[in-house]
Amino acid sequence: TMKAAGLEVVHEILTTEAILISNPNSTHQDLVDLMKNRIEGYITATKYVMLVYNVGNELLEEAVKITPGKKSPTVTSLECGTVKSVSSLVLKKEVSDKMDALQKVGATDILVLNISNSRM
Repeated sequence: TMKAAGLEVVHEILTTEAILISNPNSTHQDLVDLMKNRIEGYITATKYVMLVYNVGNELLEEAVKITPGKKSPTVTSLECGTVKSVSSLVLKKEVSDKMDALQKVGATDILVLNISNSRM
């Protein structure tokens, strides 16, 4: 990358974007759909992280309000029976605030996991 080589942008001469265009009459619609799903999955993975934490049963409702997830959080009971493990997709730009809020309500073992790819 430029940073690794000690380089910096002096002047931007061109801005580009990638666009997926398909023929509505394509005989390869399955391949078009496959590419579209792969691209969407990668884009989602670049915007979100997985936030995982433990929280006491009595605090679960309040914690889940902080991390509702993209659809819904995954909640798993721990062996001790008094604590839940929660996994939730969180926008990268919001993760620090979410971690602070979770710590305030009593969540522990708060982890942030990067996502390399996804299918939603």
